[in-house]
Amino acid sequence: MMRLLKLGTWRQSSVIGLSVLMSCTALAQMPTRPDTSPGQDPRRAGGAKITTDPNPPTNIKESDDTEQLADRYQPKGITLGKFLLLPKVEIDQTYNDNIYATQHNTKGDFITVVRPEATLRLKEPNYTWNTNVQAELNQYWKYTDDNNVQGRFSTDGLYEINRDLEVNGSYNFSALVEDRGADDAVQGKEPTKLWMNDGRLGGKVRQGRYTFGLDAGVTSYSYDNVPTTLGTIDNSDRDRTQFLVSGRASYEIFPGYAAVLAASVNQRDYDRATDRAGYNRDSKGYRIEGGIGVDLAETIRGDFLVGYLSQDYKDKRFQDPAGLAFKASFNWTPSRLTLVVPTLERSIQETTVLNASGMVRTSASVLVRHEYARNILLTGFGGIYYDDFKGLNRDSVLYELRGRVTYAFNENVFVSAELAHRTKDSELTARSFSQNFIGLRLGLQM
Repeated sequence: MMRLLKLGTWRQSSVIGLSVLMSCTALAQMPTRPDTSPGQDPRRAGGAKITTDPNPPTNIKESDDTEQLADRYQPKGITLGKFLLLPKVEIDQTYNDNIYATQHNTKGDFITVVRPEATLRLKEPNYTWNTNVQAELNQYWKYTDDNNVQGRFSTDGLYEINRDLEVNGSYNFSALVEDRGADDAVQGKEPTKLWMNDGRLGGKVRQGRYTFGLDAGVTSYSYDNVPTTLGTIDNSDRDRTQFLVSGRASYEIFPGYAAVLAASVNQRDYDRATDRAGYNRDSKGYRIEGGIGVDLAETIRGDFLVGYLSQDYKDKRFQDPAGLAFKASFNWTPSRLTLVVPTLERSIQETTVLNASGMVRTSASVLVRHEYARNILLTGFGGIYYDDFKGLNRDSVLYELRGRVTYAFNENVFVSAELAHRTKDSELTARSFSQNFIGLRLGLQM
């Protein structure tokens, strides 16, 4: 509990200020920032929501599939005045044939997952607000050192001051464990615990054919030390705070098509002056792109942007990543029963791999959802992630495939079955692996 209290507070005064500002805005009837998951179906959400996250998922769960089923299979919730409470619990039984993500001497195990969740929503004509609390208990049958409890708290909102002006904000706290197959993960007796705080505040204004948006955010990362058979691995040199300010401007050339200009600047500050190898990992960078935005409401929505990105590290021994930037993501609805979301992005990710400055990730993925029946949803996902470690010959490629069937008995009970596969090919042989997953889920909701 003391650990949660300690890590639930911002270590930077600027982070405290942002959190307080967002809380005040929420009290002024500010609600939900639009969901950026690819799960939002434009047939029901009033517009496609495009994912912009270039990071691959660390597990096979996607809890938003049930939100794509027909209205009669959606939970009614519990009305509390103007609020709607949506409680939910999921019970998973999964088998992972390589829980430690190793190339040789693989270990398989069954994992039982219990995931209680509650969402509180408020929706008014010009504002919405959404808060979600989720816990996740992972119990391994054989390799119990990997047992863990994770948790997430998020709150976000959107306030439309008028039809041409809106503000939005969010705060997220996560207590997670690092994926065993991650490049930065240390291989201890148990997975590395990661604590994250993320706060964002932004707005958008429309003026005739012009639309301008601005967003500012702060994210902090704190990693626990990890025990090994020989002692303890000190992860304090991985702790950091990242600041990001991004802007976007668009001009509607003609209905359905717009010229888009997007730019962002960032600063990444580590808690320690140097890492365990004596490098100063603090850096600052920028990204600027231009392209076309498409908004054909019943067919396709999204962006295609191309530009330049750069990250400058304080330690002059590091090789600074720079070069071509691109981002493309579309929601395509070839029919009212099918949603296709292709994405492509090149970005600079942070890494603490020894002797590497940053990591340039090129990612490509496609998600397909098909409503086979009103209560049956079929989901498929495929992704490729190529990581180029600057200053180090340790490039890697991760391939991921997932397939899932969701069946709803009624608005309160659903089941799903899924298969997943991940393969990683790394120039560092010890980091290559292959994993297969099979899982069943029972969901109860109100």
